[in-house]
Amino acid sequence: MSKHAGGRPIVWDKEKIEETIELLDKYIDDNEIPIVAEFAYLHNIRKATLYEKEELKYSIKRLTEKKEAQLEKGALSGVINTTMAIFSLKQIGWSDKQEIEHSGEMSVNIGKEFNGI
Repeated sequence: MSKHAGGRPIVWDKEKIEETIELLDKYIDDNEIPIVAEFAYLHNIRKATLYEKEELKYSIKRLTEKKEAQLEKGALSGVINTTMAIFSLKQIGWSDKQEIEHSGEMSVNIGKEFNGI
């Protein structure tokens, strides 16, 4: 893909959207661990722009899901550095913190019956 002259912004018409979808699909299929930032760099497109285009959401989601599966599989099998896989997975929404929900009432009675002070 050639650069646009004079730094002018890309015109995102129907043809450009279809071309980008085709390029994204090929990139996803050709790369074991696809990365949105790499695709954007290779095609001279701002990464944020890819996320903004509604028509690209399916392809971006497909890329992210393949990346997630490959990172998890690679880390579990020891092929990919576990620390790097965890870092990358956290960037796409994984979390290692535990969230505990508590519901119901709990009564704490501190007062007259405690004479220790």
